[in-house]
Amino acid sequence: MRERLRGRGLRTAALAPLALLAGMALVGVCVLGLMGLDRIGAFGVGTVQVTGAKGATATAVREAALATVGSASMLSVDPAHVAQAVAELPEIRSAEVDRAFPGTLRIRVVRERAVALAPTGKGLVLVGASGAVLGRPQGRVQLPVISAAPADIPGPGGVVTAPRVLEQIALAAVPSRTVRLRAIGFGDDGMTALLAGGGQVRFGDGRDLPVKVKVARAVMRKADGAFAYIDVTVPTAPVLRTATGDPLTANAPALNPGALPPVGDLGDWVAGAAPAESIRTVFG
Repeated sequence: MRERLRGRGLRTAALAPLALLAGMALVGVCVLGLMGLDRIGAFGVGTVQVTGAKGATATAVREAALATVGSASMLSVDPAHVAQAVAELPEIRSAEVDRAFPGTLRIRVVRERAVALAPTGKGLVLVGASGAVLGRPQGRVQLPVISAAPADIPGPGGVVTAPRVLEQIALAAVPSRTVRLRAIGFGDDGMTALLAGGGQVRFGDGRDLPVKVKVARAVMRKADGAFAYIDVTVPTAPVLRTATGDPLTANAPALNPGALPPVGDLGDWVAGAAPAESIRTVFG
């Protein structure tokens, strides 16, 4: 009995290398088969599926992906490289790419949210919440105009780095259905915004902007009719100046006069001017 078991063990040990060689041969055949299919174009990129964007943006994503892939097959496509190329589009904040064999690229994108309009030497451009410049607006856009010199606004695809311009963008990015801003800039009282419905909100610096917007909204709801300005520089002690004479505010600082002209009539901007200087062009 022991001799039979020993014989079986010897035969199994002898067959083990053969099984290993057979497995390696099978893997080699599979690899050669895949390479053959790759050469005849069986794994070419035929479809690009985009989620997270529609219309012209989705078309731009597909074109960027296909331009990056070129004639490469699905086997040689680098998803990270394609994602990087797509994310370089001005209107895209981030992208993820997966391969779905035999010939589909699946791309999930997060769009850049436009929050403001910024002046350049050739008109206004859209600016995203991250500071990315998204290009020219299509049609009429209901977004606040920020105060900036053309030198502070790079071309489409660039990112704003000027600190005071970024503060204005951060304010424009704070969501609020009630506090609808028409223009933002810097004056003697710090960052100030013109409201779409009239009046001003003075924010001071760029700290605690979401809190300041909430306080401004609360004060607006309690205001009886039109008001000249709301000052939330210190959000725990907001100030409301009414549009009509009020003995309590008779000695308050004078209101910065003027109103924002139509978007197309902002006038010429001086290259290299600081936002604090440019605000005079916006507010008159």
